[in-house]
Formats: sequence, structure tokens, C-alpha cells
Amino acid sequence: MLAHIVNSFGLVLNMVGAFILFWRGFPQPSFEEGVGMGLEDGTVLENGLTVVENNQNVSEEKERFTRISKLGLALLFIGFAFQLLAIWL
Repeated sequence: MLAHIVNSFGLVLNMVGAFILFWRGFPQPSFEEGVGMGLEDGTVLENGLTVVENNQNVSEEKERFTRISKLGLALLFIGFAFQLLAIWL
């Protein structure tokens, strides 16, 4: 009975991890082409933020995105470990 519970818990962790990876995915490199326009740090953009503020927001979002995707991957590995453990119980 314990093996069934451990295996089920592993499956739930795998499903949650897969959902997180599907929802957020892994950070991908930018393949944008073209020439960008260089702006000064104090330049105000269309969204009302300066270049520095916009870069800070982008950096924070990238960090959050990376942490969430690593959590999803970790849940997949932990779920697999529980399923493997269930075999031996």
C-alpha cells in the first residue's frame, strides 16, 4: 500500500512539474534580427519608463522565469525519484 502512495505522489509531482514547464518553459535565446537603436539610460520609452527602469523590469522577469522553470524541472526529477523508490518498497 505504501508503494502505491509513494508512486502516486511521484506521478502528481511529475504532472505539476510538466505543467510548470509547459506554462513557463525554459528561457530561450533571442533570435531577433535587425539593427537596434541605441538609447541613453535616461531616455523615456513609450510605456513611460526610462531605459534603466525597463531594463531592471526585464531582468527581474527573466530571473523569475528562470526560477520557475528550474522548479518545474526539479519537480520532474523528484517525482521520478519517488516513482523509483516505490519500486523498491
